[in-house]
Amino acid sequence: MHFAFPVIIIDKDYRSENTGGLGIRALAKAIEKKGFEVLGVTSYGDLTSFAQQQSRASAFILSIDDDDFRDGKADDTVASLRAFVKEIRCRNEDIPIFLYGETRTSGHIPNDVLRELHGFIHMFEDTAEFIGRYVIREAKTYLDSLAPPFFRALTHYAEDGSYSWHCPGHSGGVAFLKSPVGRMFHQFFGENMLRADVCNAVEELGQLLDHTGPVAASERNAARIFNA
Repeated sequence: MHFAFPVIIIDKDYRSENTGGLGIRALAKAIEKKGFEVLGVTSYGDLTSFAQQQSRASAFILSIDDDDFRDGKADDTVASLRAFVKEIRCRNEDIPIFLYGETRTSGHIPNDVLRELHGFIHMFEDTAEFIGRYVIREAKTYLDSLAPPFFRALTHYAEDGSYSWHCPGHSGGVAFLKSPVGRMFHQFFGENMLRADVCNAVEELGQLLDHTGPVAASERNAARIFNA
């Protein structure tokens, strides 16, 4: 199932017609062609508020320019970059963070910041399509790690188009579609809820009584979380 978690790009030149703007928009287009939404912004404004966007994102790409490290601006640039990464990591240890800039720019980045990144994207050293696939691979790996075992199995079960004639769901609630008020009910709650309304006799989801399959994996995961 596809969940809406956009790749967020922060680049002051995102809407500009200069070389940097054209390059970052080409990358955004390459990512969108692979089915991922891209949210492009020119600045992040209040850092604390912006960092809260981590819950809806699949990755961050922050553009930095070599000019930001010239004319005595290096210390301020590094401090701003370090604060950005720290604020995101305080809320989410795993979401991919990329920096995007010229090759020589990476030499200005301190090691404590580099360690928190999933990569430094060198501007114009690879095609936008290749870099897009790289970003999407990391974003997919992150998203695949989010769902706990049973929820992951349940979404796959509902998405696979499996017929289910048990429990209140009754094959996705198709009986509700026979009347106007039933259609209102179906549209309000949604087909996913009705397709996923299953009993404990679905082999693909494991057994509650026998502790097998995704059920068992979920129990082990809960025990790990609560240190049981």
